[in-house]
Amino acid sequence: MNYEICVIGNNALVFPFLQFGFKSYVPTSEKALREYLQQAISDNFGIIYIEDSYCFMVSDILDRYKDKLTPIFVPIGAPETGESFSKKKISELMTKAVGMDIF
Repeated sequence: MNYEICVIGNNALVFPFLQFGFKSYVPTSEKALREYLQQAISDNFGIIYIEDSYCFMVSDILDRYKDKLTPIFVPIGAPETGESFSKKKISELMTKAVGMDIF
């Protein structure tokens, strides 16, 4: 099965990915983000890059698919917007693996 890649984020983040032909989406609200994400999952996207700041809004959806083969969610982007979702998840995994957060 062939999978596509999509990128969800702000205009500055998705623009470079458009140059490589990836599908992209700039959400205008949390509701729109959730709807698009569910559609991308239904459309069998294999990899979904999602801007870090949006990951907090849809963490329930990301958690639902964390043990599935596809789609793979890859948080990218904007650490300047506050707490990083990916850093938080890495810290959680580190604590689970070694018993403490070494970061």
